[in-house]
Amino acid sequence: MNKSIEERMSMIQHIEDTPRVCMNAFNDRTYAKQFIDAFTQHDFRKVFLIGAGTSHNVALVIRNIFIKMLGVEAVAPEGNLFIYTEEINPSKVFRDDQICVIGFSQHGDSISTCMAMKHAKDLGYYTIGVSEQLDSVIEKLTDSYVHLVCEEEEIGPETRGYTETIIQFYVLALEVAKAKGLITEAEYEQHNKELKTCIEQMHTVIEESIDWYHRNKDEFIAMTKSSICGYGYNLPTAYEGRLKFFETFARPCTGYEQEEQMHGPLRAYNSDNYIFMIAEGNGYEYSRCMEIIPYYKRVLTKHVFVVTGEAYEGTDKDLVLSVKTTALLSPAYYVIPFQVLSALVCEDVGINTKISPLKDRSISSHYPNDR
Repeated sequence: MNKSIEERMSMIQHIEDTPRVCMNAFNDRTYAKQFIDAFTQHDFRKVFLIGAGTSHNVALVIRNIFIKMLGVEAVAPEGNLFIYTEEINPSKVFRDDQICVIGFSQHGDSISTCMAMKHAKDLGYYTIGVSEQLDSVIEKLTDSYVHLVCEEEEIGPETRGYTETIIQFYVLALEVAKAKGLITEAEYEQHNKELKTCIEQMHTVIEESIDWYHRNKDEFIAMTKSSICGYGYNLPTAYEGRLKFFETFARPCTGYEQEEQMHGPLRAYNSDNYIFMIAEGNGYEYSRCMEIIPYYKRVLTKHVFVVTGEAYEGTDKDLVLSVKTTALLSPAYYVIPFQVLSALVCEDVGINTKISPLKDRSISSHYPNDR
């Protein structure tokens, strides 16, 4: 990255550019060959998805996609847990050649992820590296490689890459499912149609998220502490929203599974807390969410904000999207409001997200490399 700070795209510009790279991932699938070959030439039954930070959160999303579309057992531990704590095959149900370890690192050199991939390969498991940076460390450490087509992000807080990775790995899961005969041609076409519509509507989610921010700008700027609450496929969305908001705005933010937030954390909440509720679907968890929202408003704080694509009678505080997608793809939508919130509130309070506040780099989170 040779651009000056002034020349780099801003955080909100990266978000607004997301639909373009997502559509590129949908249209040009040349990145898929090694991945499809790996899954068709091996009988993978258990898949580890390893990443750090934003890459860990996107691995949690992809875990759900793989379970649903490929019928594999999928887990997404942090890299060091995989190396030092996790038992890779404790029940001995799987043969070694039925286990695949996939490492996600947008820049290709996250230390815990690269160490995990080296560990997995040393133990004889099949490894797949994933990065945007070509000729990266992770590519050299692994058996196969997938190039992320999100394009290099010009600032530290990653947004475009997170959303594009969801879309790209949905494509990969879809292509593998077709190649292995796990879905019919009609199902393949239906999934493609849903995915294309999801991407085409993404600009609407961005625009409506920006409008939501401006409606509540004064209240958001006054925020001192917050929590983001999700469930089901969007629990990782709560985690990524928390990370994005905390690493930019630097006010304490937590991420919880909806019911877990009711067990303990509420003792620490008061009227200063801001609570964001992600409400998706129409099952029990959504109904439970509808019970919890008025309870929080009545008992804890007036600062409760609902983000949903469902038919919810909200107020100006809430973001009720005019478009929706499938449950499995919904994390690609619901992360956007929190990316937008993080970007715009920083602009309005004078935090430059192009510049890292860290000055002492004596401890590195990057795997040794010669790049």
